[in-house]
Amino acid sequence: MGTTFADAPCLSESDQSFIRAALADDDPTASIIALQKIESQNAFLSSVQAILTSHLDATQGGTIGGPVTAKQRGTAHHVAMARRRSQNASVAYVRRMRFLIADMPYLFSRFQQGDFSEKLIMAILAPLEDMSQSERREFDRFIASAPTMFDTASDKEARDIAQKAVDEVRGENRDQDIEKKAEHRGASFFKGKDCVRLSASLPVEVGIAVEASLEDEAQQLKQAGDQRPISQIKVDLVVSRLTGHPADKPLPIKLHVNLVMTDMSLLMDGKEPASIQGYGSVPAEYARRLFEAYGEVDDCSPVEELDQLRRRIRAYPMIRRLYTLPGGQDLVAMDSKERLFKGSLRKLLQLRDPYCRTPYCNNKPRHADHVHQHSKGGKTCSINGCMKCAFCNLAKEAPGWTEEVIQENPHKIRIHPPGEVTYDSSPPPIVGLARMDESLTKQIQKQTRIPKDPIIIWRFPEAS
Repeated sequence: MGTTFADAPCLSESDQSFIRAALADDDPTASIIALQKIESQNAFLSSVQAILTSHLDATQGGTIGGPVTAKQRGTAHHVAMARRRSQNASVAYVRRMRFLIADMPYLFSRFQQGDFSEKLIMAILAPLEDMSQSERREFDRFIASAPTMFDTASDKEARDIAQKAVDEVRGENRDQDIEKKAEHRGASFFKGKDCVRLSASLPVEVGIAVEASLEDEAQQLKQAGDQRPISQIKVDLVVSRLTGHPADKPLPIKLHVNLVMTDMSLLMDGKEPASIQGYGSVPAEYARRLFEAYGEVDDCSPVEELDQLRRRIRAYPMIRRLYTLPGGQDLVAMDSKERLFKGSLRKLLQLRDPYCRTPYCNNKPRHADHVHQHSKGGKTCSINGCMKCAFCNLAKEAPGWTEEVIQENPHKIRIHPPGEVTYDSSPPPIVGLARMDESLTKQIQKQTRIPKDPIIIWRFPEAS
């Protein structure tokens, strides 16, 4: 393997020496630190590309808002080729870099410092296109006041956090957008390499319910000894359902949609956005209408919009109380607990940890994992449990890899890969965009140890 780096375009002599030393050292710490330094340099260089892109678009007559112009499309096409990227999303990249630099100086400064990758920046900016310039600037000031909110976020988690911010200020408009999308639902078939691809647009609650049903049945077949990969089982189930039932009959789907919202949002017209497990943030108004659509109604005819919701899905709500610490933002208890990671205990972990707890991981968290392994004496409890994807759950079994809980509320674990570099991981708060100052949280926890602030969860258990 070549280690001279003679033609390296951006490495200084000190950087080259450090990398050579890391390659000559069997201790993984030096290599990990070198990888981190290079990733920060990549982010910095991407921020320079953002400045150049914004400058190029401005000089070519591009605009931050309004419809996309022919000049902007041409600029985006040119930028994509210069960056050796696909043209896919090139226009979005150019526009987002424009308003990132113009409206969000703090977020851009973190980009320049190498703290955030380009992919993470793009994930944060995607929902913010629906905000006005003043609203984006206000959100940037909020990020500056809570600087750790994106530090270990995956792209998916970062996008959900930004979407939650949009829902808080523009929830009513997005509620209408969600309903419009439902009206334009559809499916398309595309020719792929040696295959045909199916793409479908579904209403939020229907899409999540279908995914949950396929995932549940595929996992059951897998546990029963089916040798097919999970993704293959799912697509085979789709084909079976599409071809094995009359067109005028509903598909045999067991619907199970978890919606988490505060009691204030449900009962008193609060503005705190709700969250649908498997999807993310939805406006409080949309969540209330979902609840009303499936609740008991009197003999009067339902309003038209509720009737439209009922035609999409048929189920009945069941309410379960979850708890946070008084004034807190994280789930700490629920009505019932079980000995193993199943039933209510597993559900609590899934609601507290909607993303894989390994920092930056985008994979779906399917495994309820012991932080301190059960084989090494770890207890089966919510404190010693977290949700992981299958890959991360297996990775921690590598020699020299340990994990520990370093804080109970809010839950925080520390991951110790081989070497001296460690990573801390906390789930996103169930209430609010970012956690309160730790000193204030500790002060609240000292006041009482009994959780009193309920959060409401309701679900569609099973289609009737």
